[in-house]
Amino acid sequence: MRTVFVSGPTGCIGAATVSHLLENGVDEIVGFSRREDFSRISKQYHDRIRFIAGDITDAESVQQAVSEAEPSAIIHLAAYQTPDCQARPMEGLAVNVLGTANIFSAAVSLGDSLHRFVFASSAAVYGPRSLYTSDSVTTDVPYLPPNLYGYWKVAGEGVAQAFFAETGISTVSLRLATTYGPGRDLGLTSAPTTAIKSAVLGTAYRLPYHGREHFHFVEDVGAGFSLAATDSFEGYGAFNLRGRTVPTDEYLAALREACVASGVDGVDVGVAEDATTMPFVCDLDDEATLAAFPRMPLTSLEDGLRISVTRFQQMVIDGTMAEA
Repeated sequence: MRTVFVSGPTGCIGAATVSHLLENGVDEIVGFSRREDFSRISKQYHDRIRFIAGDITDAESVQQAVSEAEPSAIIHLAAYQTPDCQARPMEGLAVNVLGTANIFSAAVSLGDSLHRFVFASSAAVYGPRSLYTSDSVTTDVPYLPPNLYGYWKVAGEGVAQAFFAETGISTVSLRLATTYGPGRDLGLTSAPTTAIKSAVLGTAYRLPYHGREHFHFVEDVGAGFSLAATDSFEGYGAFNLRGRTVPTDEYLAALREACVASGVDGVDVGVAEDATTMPFVCDLDDEATLAAFPRMPLTSLEDGLRISVTRFQQMVIDGTMAEA
């Protein structure tokens, strides 16, 4: 039996990752989180998900959970996001640095039975786009985080590299920027998804930032982490998750077109008058990613928005759509 241990399996990215794993040959998921809620995952897969309650900041419970699961791969997604890290920095430090160290430490005890460790990093490890003169931003440029969250992801990548050096277990740090689509409801970069929900609900919404932004459709993110854990790979590598960079206005125009195609009228989305500049880098280069993981998908922005609008419409019909 092939078992994958996933920390943070109940959130947007976690649910997408778990779904892709179970749809593509993984026998069992062991989900580790403080609360059990797999409502984002199709009920047909629930009998193949084993839940272990615990706190990522508690080293003993992490060690016990990992030892009990005996996984062939670990995907570490649990994290405290921006802007919460700025508002409650000590909590962010505990989850994003101590929690990451805890799960890597627990993984050491698995020895050769563990074949892969995948760490969810972030484009926040980079600096502003203006610092990079190339057409795209590759993973070998210097770390220049704009905030605490970025520095903590740098720390996580350092632990990942040290883990590989100590154990020889193949390890991947996967960097992502703005995830959009159904289920994306937390963090600074959830705003583009809030715009989709608002459009479907017929309420006005203004993005709190503007500029060029690198977008990943949620299903591509789930597939990316899933394939990074299960496809053939040897060694250590940091990779940019595949996505597409467009200006804010182009994203909103594509959203309006998706709404028109789906029969949604009266869309009122835009950019706030006091909007700040998008703080994270864009134009993430995926050449190395495709070379290492050629099956990683890339959904066009137009298709991703069309799918998102359609699903949110169905959620409205089903009565499961939360307010934007």
